[in-house]
Amino acid sequence: PKDPVGRLAFEHAHPLWIAQVFADSLGAAAGELADVLIADDARPAVHLVARPGEISAEELALVTGGEIGPYSPYAVHLDGGDPGQLEAVRQGLAGVQDEGSQLVARALSIAPLEGEDSGRWLDLCAGPGGKAALLGALAGIEGGRLDAVEPVEHRAELIRKTTRELPVDVHVADGRESGLEPGYDRILVDAPCTGLGALRRRPEARWRRQPSDVAPLVKLQRELLAAAIELVRPGGVVLYSTCSPHLSETLAVVADAVRRHGVVELDTKELVPGVPDVGDGSSVQLWPHRHGTDAMFMAALRKPLA
Repeated sequence: PKDPVGRLAFEHAHPLWIAQVFADSLGAAAGELADVLIADDARPAVHLVARPGEISAEELALVTGGEIGPYSPYAVHLDGGDPGQLEAVRQGLAGVQDEGSQLVARALSIAPLEGEDSGRWLDLCAGPGGKAALLGALAGIEGGRLDAVEPVEHRAELIRKTTRELPVDVHVADGRESGLEPGYDRILVDAPCTGLGALRRRPEARWRRQPSDVAPLVKLQRELLAAAIELVRPGGVVLYSTCSPHLSETLAVVADAVRRHGVVELDTKELVPGVPDVGDGSSVQLWPHRHGTDAMFMAALRKPLA
């Protein structure tokens, strides 16, 4: 292939359309495309999350022989091995969770609210429960509670298991029509997506995903975000996240919500303190080659006080 994106896609065994998605998302930094594709083929390190209120990252690193992660205050990196065998994981003091996902949960927990904080938190797309467990622990420390919504019963059961010691209520429902009472202070919409930001975890997925997958997922993402905006109180915050850097699933969904629903985009960069190179706008885009995380996207939206 003559074009540089096509050549790199060929060299690094990626479908052309996916390489183009990454190049578009990198924008002015498209010179880093080769690094993204190389990172996609590298085996990810195991990231642990220290359960807030139970164990610190320092203590967890000590008992596991791991290293404290660079960005999340709860992260510990392991060289390898089976994390399920670790005593801290078996006891529920820690879990396995990509540092990028930890940063998403933390960003929601520290987002500035306006008006009275009633401690009502919601994870609208909660399965299989990693972010719900971290959010539940953080809500509990603040004296709050988390509602977690998941449409599939066996995934809801996983959330119940992961959060059994925490102030978390699991609801088996479609996030678009959850039937929950509005008035939440903080809502996470970690929307179902193409997963193009986590291809390093499933190398075969790059050949299974098709460009035709994008449009139905974008429709679902917009509907879930609209539902969250209905459920959040004026002055409350919705954090929208995906593990895909596809612009249709990220910036376009956020711009659509701002235009249709009158929410205000916050400077999400301020919610990931100490994390460099997260993009130019007010949203945050993480990258495996820059941050050692999945390519998570996040944007915080506030519903204005009347």
